[in-house]
Order: sequence, then C-alpha cells, then structure tokens
Amino acid sequence: MPGGDVLSISELLLDVISEFYETDNRATTFGTGTELYHSEIHMLQCIADHPALHISGLARLLEVTRGAASQTAKRLERKEMIVKKASPENEKMVVLRLTIKGIIAVEHHKKAHEHYDAIIGKVLKEAKPDQINFLADFLREFEKSLKEEKGQRTTGSNKKCPGTNEN
Repeated sequence: MPGGDVLSISELLLDVISEFYETDNRATTFGTGTELYHSEIHMLQCIADHPALHISGLARLLEVTRGAASQTAKRLERKEMIVKKASPENEKMVVLRLTIKGIIAVEHHKKAHEHYDAIIGKVLKEAKPDQINFLADFLREFEKSLKEEKGQRTTGSNKKCPGTNEN
C-alpha cells in the first residue's frame, strides 16, 4: 500500500476519533446532571446486569483490581449512583445496588449504545461480510496496539461486563 494511503487513513481515523470524543464527551452525565467517567458508567452497567454483586465479584467481572473497583464504587456512592447494603444471604457481605439516579444513568447509557449501533448499522448496511471482517480485525489490532503503547494489558476497565451487550 502506498505511504500516502496509509497517511490519509491515519489522518481520517484520528479525525473520526476526535469527532467521536467531542460528541461523546458531551453525554457524560447520562441524564443525571452528574459527570460520569467511562469506568464509572461501565461499573454501573455491570451492577445493573448482575444484581447483588459485592466488590470482589465486581472486580473479577470487570477484570480490575479489588482496590480499583473499591475506589470507583466509593466515587459512585459519593455521586449517589449506588448504595452499599448488607447481603440478605450473608450479613457480613456488602453488596452494591443502584439508586434511582444510577438506574437513570444506565438507561441513558443503553440508549447511547443503541444510537451508535444504529449509526454503525446504517454505515455498514451495504458492506460485504469480508469487508466487515477486515474492519473488525483492523479495529481490534488498533486497540491492542494502543493498549500496548500505553503499557496496559489488553483487558481491563474498558472490557465489557460479562453477561451484557453493552460496552
């Protein structure tokens, strides 16, 4: 592939990433009036999908350390998105529950995913399966390279919570 083609694809991809970031960044309150970080909304989504989770279970599902899960949960508790309650099965175990505000955030998050799914579906409507496979492979490799560049593992807080279709 000629170098000019690679350069133009690189520039286009960076423009798309920038545009997405600017668009997505405006929606970080998810209908609650409270700013939520990427890791926070995905933790809320995971709690919604797996009721009665405790911190250790949540950390395992999100593939983060227990300390990272605990810190994020504390932020969400301060933001009144979750509450900690004693487990009905074991009084010594604390489980996480969504508040009304947390439920609203999760619902708006799902709608945001549906919106992006519709846009992508419209763009790829006429694509052939091999084109879609190429694009998916390219994006996976690009993501992997970015994570390696940052020195991160290829799984972690950006990983979707098992048992959900949300990212």
